[in-house]
Amino acid sequence: MRILVADDDRDQVDLLTYWLKGNGYDMVRAFDGEQAVQKWRETKPDLVILDVEMPKMDGFEVCRRMSAESSAMVLFLTCREREVDEVRALDLGADDYLRKPFSARQLLARIRALTRRATTTPHVNAQSVVSVGPISLDSMRHEVARNGVKVRLTPIESRLLHLLLTHSGQVLTTETIVERVWGYDETSDTSLVKTHIRHLRQKIEPEPNAPQYILTVPGVGYTFMAQAPSGAHA
Repeated sequence: MRILVADDDRDQVDLLTYWLKGNGYDMVRAFDGEQAVQKWRETKPDLVILDVEMPKMDGFEVCRRMSAESSAMVLFLTCREREVDEVRALDLGADDYLRKPFSARQLLARIRALTRRATTTPHVNAQSVVSVGPISLDSMRHEVARNGVKVRLTPIESRLLHLLLTHSGQVLTTETIVERVWGYDETSDTSLVKTHIRHLRQKIEPEPNAPQYILTVPGVGYTFMAQAPSGAHA
């Protein structure tokens, strides 16, 4: 597996290269945003690890350009604490977001989780098409249809919706969703889940701001209902 690391902190890049090479990964390095895009196009890595703050082009713009050209697998590393930055990264197509400082063990766990998701499909008992009420998901094609109208999903959105549909009527905690969809459980990443729930609502809900299928259970998690009960929370 080839990994591109892009960070203007050369010591950080050297450390990540040392960690990841020692675990069998083929490494490509970049030290600014423009170089990151160039190296990505030239080497076609399986995963891109991006810092947010880089000269010439920040990590957000790098991610935007990559996502516009292909389905790049992106993990952001940043010292920023603001949730708005994390949400922006996920909105631009990033798969995951890890705050500095972090350990080699944490980083490797995230990378292994990302690669597992990239090489496995989210169906249960070989069932690739799941339907609940007017919503039908083809998890092999990453397509969802509401009343026959098809919309394309990202692989993460497909996994998330598959989990919700196959547990329709059940309340899934944020922790369970992170573990089942993202593949790790060392943290309950509410921003990660909230952002992708919002994306799914925009694709399947008649009124995303007043959802009737994917419902929030305050303080707990989310549930999928074929028809929302009266008084349900959005």
